[in-house]
Amino acid sequence: MKTDSLEQVTINSSKQWILVRGKDSTAPLIIHVQAGPGLPIIPEANAMEKLLHLEEDFLVAYWDQRNCGKSYNKETDPASINFSQLRDDLISCTKYLLKKFDKAKAIIIGYSIGASIAIMAAEKEGSLYDSLFLVGMDIDVPYANEFAMEFAIAKAQEKNNAKLLQKARQLSGVVITNAKLFQQRARLITDLGGIKMGSSYNQLQFSTVTNMLFSKAYRLRDISKTIEGMEECQNRLLPELNELNLFKRVARVEVPVHFIQGKKDVVAPFVVALKYYEFLQAETKTFTCFDHSAHTPHYDEPNKFANLLRSKVKL
Repeated sequence: MKTDSLEQVTINSSKQWILVRGKDSTAPLIIHVQAGPGLPIIPEANAMEKLLHLEEDFLVAYWDQRNCGKSYNKETDPASINFSQLRDDLISCTKYLLKKFDKAKAIIIGYSIGASIAIMAAEKEGSLYDSLFLVGMDIDVPYANEFAMEFAIAKAQEKNNAKLLQKARQLSGVVITNAKLFQQRARLITDLGGIKMGSSYNQLQFSTVTNMLFSKAYRLRDISKTIEGMEECQNRLLPELNELNLFKRVARVEVPVHFIQGKKDVVAPFVVALKYYEFLQAETKTFTCFDHSAHTPHYDEPNKFANLLRSKVKL
């Protein structure tokens, strides 16, 4: 039976929205864990389905996390926006969806910091998860921050772009602990090709707003909520994110793990992902390089992404 369900659920004392879609409610359950900090995923559902067609073979959950997107609430305790809480929210969200749709386990696809949260959840309660697909995972953020600025300076020099070079040098060595600085760096790296292949920062922003406008799950007021939530989540999470090192935090999971890594990813460097793949102990693990992708392999090489997912999951 076809499923198209949008509902607000109380997860660990926080009201959060979940969109679940699929042609067959008995199909394996996928939960997307969004990138960020603070980026919503419910408005991305149509764009992702158009490229990946996962809803044909899976029951797919798009979940706006605590204070992200449609789930933003001014009354949320800011102190509750931390990675341990987001990990526990994912575990609770998983349990809710497994019970509702009568599933034994869920498949997780985590993007960037969403992948980091996913592996933390799997370490704590691995029995909930059939497999993890970790896309451009944030692993060693202090190293990644240095890597990103070295890339920006070198790329700006290569392009002979004095304006971008000046901005790169201004941000080099700066600790990114608030939304304003984070967005300045994101604009710089995106415009130099380190986030999504062939897309500028303005194009990505336009796409995000367009997806919200055309999403049946979103209303106009949800756009302003998304902007407020993004800023608050970034301001709360960035100090913790800047110290994140999964080598020191997660050494083993009892779940099959599949690393998906863009070769041209500047935010989550390829060399660190490969090193962590070799370090991590898991039930089984694979590593797939996406040669023509940066930080968004699911958008840069969607056919390869979808085919890989289907090849690793028993339908």
